[in-house]
Amino acid sequence: MGILAARGAGRLAPLCMAGISLAAQAALEPPLAAEHSEYEIESAMLYNFTKFVDWPGSALGAGGVPVVVGVWGDDGLFPVLAVALRNKTVYGHPVVVRRLDSSADPRSCAVLFVGASDRKEIARIVQSVRGSPVLTIGELVQFSRLGGVLAFIRDGNRIRFEINLDAADRAGLQVSSKLLRLAAVWRDNPPQTRN
Repeated sequence: MGILAARGAGRLAPLCMAGISLAAQAALEPPLAAEHSEYEIESAMLYNFTKFVDWPGSALGAGGVPVVVGVWGDDGLFPVLAVALRNKTVYGHPVVVRRLDSSADPRSCAVLFVGASDRKEIARIVQSVRGSPVLTIGELVQFSRLGGVLAFIRDGNRIRFEINLDAADRAGLQVSSKLLRLAAVWRDNPPQTRN
């Protein structure tokens, strides 16, 4: 059994605090409230997603080793995320937020946020971590279609999200069924049905 099985029961409360409605038929995404910026909401959601993802084996390192959340190409999110994740932990590991540039190795991150960019750049970044235990998160609907694990999607005054299960599998990440119930699910290769 993975980390999720051992820690699963009390995990829904943090998502509720982040503003995600857990009612299956109700709105699945939090409205963009006037008192909270889009970046504040995305930061809270990003952190809470980590509580519903199980990394393989020793991918997060030994106890006390920081979990790196890398931010690629979104200068607006970085300072908000750095403040939001200050003094936070992921499975007992302290969180460190780093701004990444073209010289950085994105595989050194447990979580990689890729800001809005062109399709070629997104595809290149996602490809650079393919097969590595990195939870990739992006802002464009195409992000999950280009091989990213999770995409934030603006829908009017709401932020919802889509999860690419095949990308999660390639990264060795197990996504909790509780989180999957709230997401739009995308597969690169949908399973074949038998007649």
